[in-house]
Amino acid sequence: MTTDDGMSPEVQRMLQEAQAMMTDEVMEETLRSKAGVDPSNLATLLDLVAIGIANGAWRNSCVENWHAEGRLSNGDMMRVNSYTTDAIRRRLRGWCIECGITSANSDALVSADAESVDVLAGRLFRWLTNAERKLPTRMSLGELARSKEDLEEYEDHAGRALSGFTGQMEDKGVRFGLLRTACHGALACSQWWAHPTWPDRVERFIRVLNDATDPHWGPNGERRERLGAEPPSVRTRHILHTTLLEAPWKLDPTSAEWIVDAGIGYLTPEAELSTETESD
Repeated sequence: MTTDDGMSPEVQRMLQEAQAMMTDEVMEETLRSKAGVDPSNLATLLDLVAIGIANGAWRNSCVENWHAEGRLSNGDMMRVNSYTTDAIRRRLRGWCIECGITSANSDALVSADAESVDVLAGRLFRWLTNAERKLPTRMSLGELARSKEDLEEYEDHAGRALSGFTGQMEDKGVRFGLLRTACHGALACSQWWAHPTWPDRVERFIRVLNDATDPHWGPNGERRERLGAEPPSVRTRHILHTTLLEAPWKLDPTSAEWIVDAGIGYLTPEAELSTETESD
């Protein structure tokens, strides 16, 4: 026997028990210990919430299938994902102002209520599913979807994802729901723009570009050789550095594709490199 959502009563019971064990304190400790994030920092928390929503309501949908079909390249995905995260982050910040949350400490989120989050989710849904909105690739969402059926499939997914986002706050409060979504962003999307580790990733990427002998390129630099010549926008390092930090969606298509192929998402952190060197 299963429930309407396909789960057996036993599985449902275990999930309910696990949910009951989740508290603000558990989420905070997860952010501290697993992601090195200070959960009391409201700006950082909102960045991670934006990433979590973008990943859940946008990327992990039929959009990923469209990517696999070739409608979006790897470079396109980097640009569109960062653009989507930025748009959601700006709406989160605006929502905080509307709620009178002006403190830099995330404890201030306890003053927000679930009804205001429903309003926020509605705005996000309308923006995400607007067939006319333009993506950084210069096509509209409707043009990317290509058909009414595909667009409706995405709308259904976004609606379910945002309902899950608001639903988790009904029993445990707005701050708990935001902390939980931030954990999603912090742990599932550590390679994304706006993640607290992104600036360090950019710094390391620039150093890697300037050093053909860096281990990132392989024992004999084969990965670098396969890439071919750097696009003009990549060669202008100071502009590249600023664009990657502030607005990767503004990269030109050729540069974005080259950067993804160069492995910006797979860089080994400096701390791990130091450990490897010491062990050698």
